[in-house]
Amino acid sequence: MTTFAFDPTVPAQLQDWLVDRVAEYLPEFAESVDPHRELGEYGLDSIAVVAFAADVEERLGTDVDPTAIWDHPTVAQLAEHLAGELAGRAERPQAA
Repeated sequence: MTTFAFDPTVPAQLQDWLVDRVAEYLPEFAESVDPHRELGEYGLDSIAVVAFAADVEERLGTDVDPTAIWDHPTVAQLAEHLAGELAGRAERPQAA
């Protein structure tokens, strides 16, 4: 699993990280990505969303269904969702 300089189960910290990831798929700088603006408004199409989901999945070490990005269409909403998923996973006992 990846080691982070932040706690991915804390939505605000995960949100900052996701803003940087979204900016990688846009011709804009991370500073111009509003976490409360829908990703579709930035022109992220389905191909970019699938690539973005795979990138986040790989870096967080958890499954990220691309439909979750449409279901939680802003970085802030996605961060809340993913942080909850990661926190829930951390609370579950590990299989032996």
